Amino acid sequence: MNSKQVMTVFAGTNGAGKSTLSRLMGQIVGTIIDPDKIAKELNPESPRSADLAAGREAVKRIRALLAANMNFAIETTLSGSFALRHMQMAKEQGYWIALYYIGLMDVQMHIDRVASRVEQGGHWISETDIRWRYGQSLQNLSPALGIADEVIIIDNTDAPTIIAEIALDQLLHCVEEPPVWAMRVLDRYK
Repeated sequence: MNSKQVMTVFAGTNGAGKSTLSRLMGQIVGTIIDPDKIAKELNPESPRSADLAAGREAVKRIRALLAANMNFAIETTLSGSFALRHMQMAKEQGYWIALYYIGLMDVQMHIDRVASRVEQGGHWISETDIRWRYGQSLQNLSPALGIADEVIIIDNTDAPTIIAEIALDQLLHCVEEPPVWAMRVLDRYK
């Protein structure tokens, strides 16, 4: 059992299922920092126009939680350096970093799920942004694995399925045939 403070990272391209997973684990992980939710709080009519301010507010909240040495979680597409920087900062402070990466069969499925979410009143992300984030997110997964102490990789194409478990950079479990989107990152453990 881990006795350190824990930073939990729910990562994956828009539409993968991060928010669903973080809601299910909310009681366990502590305060959840979700820039999309913050943007909606700042500007309910036009959350996308508040993205920069939401990012700044997310940084403030994360730093306050680190200073208070509290367990917390973040939701991220992992498409930029924001999450990687904060994971490294928390690790240097002695936190245990738990990463849950959620992916779907292909980028089109992410686009379709976001469109479906919008129809149900959820937030919109442009197709161009989703396509860009998809590639960047998978690219940033490799350095994230190098920072995280514990990693669970989940394929959510049909139903959430754990396809790999990694602890302290050692592959503990991997399905026989991982989905194509995960193969590049899992190849490093062969």
